[in-house]
Amino acid sequence: MDMLELHSMDDYESLKPDKWGIPSLGKDTATGRYNCFGKQGPSVRLLQQLPPGSRALDMIVMPGMAFDERLGRLGHGKGFYDRFLQRYKEIDKSVADASGEEPKMPLLVGLALTEQVLAPDQTVPMTATDWPLDALVTGDGKLRLPDCAS
Repeated sequence: MDMLELHSMDDYESLKPDKWGIPSLGKDTATGRYNCFGKQGPSVRLLQQLPPGSRALDMIVMPGMAFDERLGRLGHGKGFYDRFLQRYKEIDKSVADASGEEPKMPLLVGLALTEQVLAPDQTVPMTATDWPLDALVTGDGKLRLPDCAS
């Protein structure tokens, strides 16, 4: 998984569903687009240090099957977002160390129907590789934050 720039609404509307039905760029167009680390093309093999200010993601909307009151998220079980976030963290730390800046992860926000939020006494199973959300917006218009009860 990678985060690549889109140029316009027309560009967005031209995306084709991948095998999971997710609107995606074709592999032939990915190499000419900037990724979230400020370089062109997919960032999978990005190991070099990047210049200061190249970190471009402020927020990521995190999909999920279920969420809990502690902002745990149950995804679809493939770990795409978790692996992407770990790679982002490692590259971002490298950039921050080189520039003297503080590492800055994007805000992780889940969007959920109220039916996807577990009862207060239930939790989503999480491991050390799972990333908790910073906020959860639910279909009833509530914004749930780590320090707030529902």
